Amino acid sequence: MRPMPVHIALLRQHHLFKEFSEQDFSRLLDKSEIISIEKGETLFSQSQPADKFFFLIDGAIKLFRLTPDGSEKVLELVRSGQSFAEAVMFLKQPNFPVTAQAIEPAQLFVFDSQRYIELIEENSRLSLALLGQISIRLRKRIQEIETLSLNNATHRVVRFLIGQMEELDSMRVDLGMPKKMVASRLSIQPETFSRVIRKMEQAGIMEVNGRELNILDRTALLNFD
Repeated sequence: MRPMPVHIALLRQHHLFKEFSEQDFSRLLDKSEIISIEKGETLFSQSQPADKFFFLIDGAIKLFRLTPDGSEKVLELVRSGQSFAEAVMFLKQPNFPVTAQAIEPAQLFVFDSQRYIELIEENSRLSLALLGQISIRLRKRIQEIETLSLNNATHRVVRFLIGQMEELDSMRVDLGMPKKMVASRLSIQPETFSRVIRKMEQAGIMEVNGRELNILDRTALLNFD
């Protein structure tokens, strides 16, 4: 499938692509493709050789690892307009550290990692843009580690919701995935997550409409215990 103008415009707004000249951007697109995958379909698996990276046009993708006991640990939810797996291309022997699976029908750009590396070797501005993107991801990972270091499940939920509000710049949080996946990401039981959300709703801190949470009182949320 050839990219449409709306796809090009979406890419051009992203950190990884906005510094490209028209000529270099065309060279990158020449080695790219647009694919569609269905809900539940695996895009790539943990430890699989990584020679591609991705940009999500539409849908939602979960990134997860399997623990030694075979359970699933969700690390990130990728939403429309986000890239993923780009940092792996700089490893000496690149392999995907996670599995990527669609949690709803998704459409993606697939980019050739080697072509991107060739282009950034020719343009230092692209290198800086990529470093910025990786720094953002690192900051998010550090925040998640801090959240998981909190023993209290309620505190983990509060920190997660505050983080989502800041990322989306909105008082309305769309979980974008089943609550059991959010619970996995926070290393708590699904029923515990549901219980905390229910208590917050009863306290008048939020309104709940399926996966959408409308935060009514940010201060009360911060102080909720």
